[in-house]
Amino acid sequence: MIYSYIPAFCVLYGLLLTSCMSVLAADNKPIDCALPHTDNRINECTIVRQASEFPGCLSASDLEGHTCVVMDTDLTFCQDQPPIPVSAYFDQSGKTLDCAGGTIHHGQSENRKIPFVRLRDDESLSDITVRNCTMRSKSSVVAVQMIRFFGGELGADGVLDEGEVLPLGHHNILLEDLIIQGGGVGIYVGNYSRDVTIQRVHIDQTKRIAIYSEAGSHRISIIDSIITNNLSREAVALDSTYDSEIRDTLFVNNREGGIYLYQNCGELKGTVCPVERSTPSNNNRIIDNVFVHSGIAGVQIASRQGRRHSLGWCQSLHGLPGLFTDTAQDNLIDGNVFVCREGTSLVVMDGPNTISNNLIVARDKCVPYEISTGGLGNAASGVLEGLMFNNNRIDSTRPPRLRNLGKGVSIVD
Repeated sequence: MIYSYIPAFCVLYGLLLTSCMSVLAADNKPIDCALPHTDNRINECTIVRQASEFPGCLSASDLEGHTCVVMDTDLTFCQDQPPIPVSAYFDQSGKTLDCAGGTIHHGQSENRKIPFVRLRDDESLSDITVRNCTMRSKSSVVAVQMIRFFGGELGADGVLDEGEVLPLGHHNILLEDLIIQGGGVGIYVGNYSRDVTIQRVHIDQTKRIAIYSEAGSHRISIIDSIITNNLSREAVALDSTYDSEIRDTLFVNNREGGIYLYQNCGELKGTVCPVERSTPSNNNRIIDNVFVHSGIAGVQIASRQGRRHSLGWCQSLHGLPGLFTDTAQDNLIDGNVFVCREGTSLVVMDGPNTISNNLIVARDKCVPYEISTGGLGNAASGVLEGLMFNNNRIDSTRPPRLRNLGKGVSIVD
């Protein structure tokens, strides 16, 4: 069981808390975060081959059903192939998967929930490239899964101490020229990843999140991409992810929102490791993107501000019930275009942040923008200190929603 990402997956796939807890407690043993973890998920594959068995290129006729290919060398698909039922499993650094414009499709295979591309999770891999692939699924599979489990590396409590150096996750990863259609999650960027570039990627109709970036990740870049028709969570989640950039990307018809920045409060205290997010979603740049009909909101900064948590759920509240104070600061939202007919184009619930040079076209039920303290109320107006909302062009049939603003907020249109 990959305990480190069960909480996120429970949320991503909408599982009940009791269901998640029952999975975690299957052996009725406490988790010892000091023990190393071994990734044995390759054993879930019915057929396992090595990439070196296909020295020229991989064709559909080389496989007898869904096959997990261990990437012991670079692998390229042959030209003009029918969909190939394969999962690429990276267990070492410095390897490339090039689908050469081909398609991965698991069909009705018994292994159809195994990711199309997966990085081994018990060590940090680097210099991995996946390019020129179409990935199609009707199941809840993750297309590209880059989970990183840190058992034995964070101490017995699984929590980083103050001043402790962040561990190193997967890094120097390039995902380019991909089409991901359907599935549960498009791309899952695991804890403490860095220098991950996602460019010219089109993700359409994922059941949950198109791109999810986990705690401690930084220098994540989403560039020149398209994300459309996401169904039941925001399209891109920057969860405790910092120093990252999303630019020149088109977001269309993502029902629950476009980009949400937040610091997860640390769910399921004491049942997973690590449980604590030590890095807020600070110093990110969201520039020159287009958001069309983004449902709830095109962009939300500190999207979990004032969320009420129940007993035992939130590590940041020491397991006690109460309101969570989210943190997402020193972010730049600049040069974007928002077009909407419902929801809110842009929601900002923390400061300091800079919102500048954006065009907002809001019609019908859409609120052009909201600046507020979320669920924290008027007493928390100080959380917006240093917010700069300047030089934005607003074309709207409704006024903005402004709540609990203090003197430290600057709005100059």
